[in-house]
Amino acid sequence: MKYFIDTHDKTKGSFPKEELTEQQFFDNFDALDNAANQFSAFGHAAHVSLKEGKAFCFMSGPDEDSIRKAHAAINFPYDSITEVRRVTGADMRIPQPAKAQKRRAGVALRRT
Repeated sequence: MKYFIDTHDKTKGSFPKEELTEQQFFDNFDALDNAANQFSAFGHAAHVSLKEGKAFCFMSGPDEDSIRKAHAAINFPYDSITEVRRVTGADMRIPQPAKAQKRRAGVALRRT
C-alpha cells in the first residue's frame, strides 16, 4: 500500500467557492472515502481550513491512479496528488544491511 497527499484550494477551483460547514466537509470526505473503496484505496484523514477553502487529504491505495479515480468518481477536483512516505518505525526506518550500518557507525565515531 502506498500513501498520498492530495491538495484542494478554492483559489485554484479545486475546493467549493462558498465556505462549507463542517458537516458539508465531512459529507464530502465520506463520499470520497466511499468512492475510494471501489479502487482499493482509503481516505485516512484530512487537514482542512474551511475559512481559507483549502484541504490536504491523506489517502492510501495501490497507486496514484486509484486516488485519481476516487476523486473522478465523485467529480471532486484536486490540484495535485503526491506520493509520500511516513516517517515511522515501519516505513522509512527499515533496517539497512549490516555493512551499511557499520559504515555509518564508523563515521559517527570519527566525528566524536
